[in-house]
Amino acid sequence: MLCEFANRFPRDLAQLLERDRYLTRNFREETATDLLMMGLMPLQPLGVRVDFPDEKVTGADMDWIYAAPHEVGGGSYLRLMIQSKRCKEQKLKDGSSYWYYDHLDHGTPKGSQTQTLVNHAATSPDGMATLPLYMFYHPQSALHGAAGALPAIEGINIRLARDVVGTVAGGCKRKEKKVSRWRAGFMSLSDLLCWPVVDLPSPPSPPADPATEFLLPSGFRALRYLSIAFHPDLVAERINLIRGEAAHAADADFQVRPSRELPDSIRRAIAGEVTDKDRATLKRPRVILSTPLTREDPSFDQARAAVRRRRGRPAGN
Repeated sequence: MLCEFANRFPRDLAQLLERDRYLTRNFREETATDLLMMGLMPLQPLGVRVDFPDEKVTGADMDWIYAAPHEVGGGSYLRLMIQSKRCKEQKLKDGSSYWYYDHLDHGTPKGSQTQTLVNHAATSPDGMATLPLYMFYHPQSALHGAAGALPAIEGINIRLARDVVGTVAGGCKRKEKKVSRWRAGFMSLSDLLCWPVVDLPSPPSPPADPATEFLLPSGFRALRYLSIAFHPDLVAERINLIRGEAAHAADADFQVRPSRELPDSIRRAIAGEVTDKDRATLKRPRVILSTPLTREDPSFDQARAAVRRRRGRPAGN
């Protein structure tokens, strides 16, 4: 279900963005981001928790946090701070056209928005190590299927902000804003949301709401349940694999790594127990994707093998 959403939503968004191409006022990036967050909200039974701040402040558009609360060492997490940009078409005199990110070097001075995003993430805001990303939105007319080593241009694609910051510093030329310039390193929404489903031997935490429990005639049995394996280690590994295939990747030796000691505020959010104080500290919409999977579980190596075989492909979720 989660993977189905990841493959369907970019197509739906591309069609929506296509409709406003010739309007005097276009949908803003915030509209696409809100639609994405709304689409994720019904997926709570799959370990997806969406929270909104009482009042959004300026800055990045959303946070995504992959969490493994049962991992040894106080749990682990990978936090993504995401800034979104939509593309624009430029028509040429010969009738052809190309697509580019008009505001990629936004800020005063030029390019300062990206630098601010990268610098802010480097401070570990809220006490959490943070990886800054760009999420690019494309209308239907801008889409292209995968071609050889080049990934598809979809309704949503993603790049690491550290690959963008050096290019836009001080402003950049139009050719450096072209969608084609960044395509080689594109990740897709399915790369972030399509993960193997694993069969875990221990039962999940008791539900927060009152529930009825049944005693089986044969006595107590070891319960098994399905969980999606978006473990922070696996998410980091996939991002590193994709980035390693890309051209124009800054700091080629840089590796994304998860962090240890999951904050208590994230644990409360996973349990649906966000306090007023917690909500007051939220600065932007937040998605938490939590899994009970740990590295010690026998299913972990199976999930890792599946991730390496099937980048962003449907995996039963």
